[in-house]
Amino acid sequence: MRQFSRADLPAQDAPDYRCQADGMVGLGCGARSYTTALHYSFDYAVGVSSVRAVLEDYLARSEQDFRYAEVGFALDRAERRRRWLLQSLLRAEGLDADAYRSVFGRAVAEDFPQLGTLVDRGWATAGGTRLTAAGMARSDAIGPWLISPQVQAAMTDYQPR
Repeated sequence: MRQFSRADLPAQDAPDYRCQADGMVGLGCGARSYTTALHYSFDYAVGVSSVRAVLEDYLARSEQDFRYAEVGFALDRAERRRRWLLQSLLRAEGLDADAYRSVFGRAVAEDFPQLGTLVDRGWATAGGTRLTAAGMARSDAIGPWLISPQVQAAMTDYQPR
């Protein structure tokens, strides 16, 4: 689910939601949100007992508790480029190289020469901007492979409550 709109609003003559360019407010326990320069969420978990604890904590919160994010960070320009790449490449239609250049003033291959590895393995089309069927089958590995060392370190250092 990407976007909800009130049914009684007039139809808009605007482009559809694009996660690369538009912000997102996640609703509910563990949902993530982001703006141009921020990426944040509430606590989340994967194990059953931890999920229950996170959910109980979320449901017990006061209105005041929702006025700030507890987990997240500000994205510098390099992280914004990387997020754009990840949000585009892992979608069936792939990354729009012209849109990337328009926003960041550079070719995606300049910023991410490792995309050539995906092409060499047959996991992406020429230019590395669209995953092949074999690449999509490996998207759960490709995404983490493209995460920056700084974000990987932050994820490793994260201590669940």
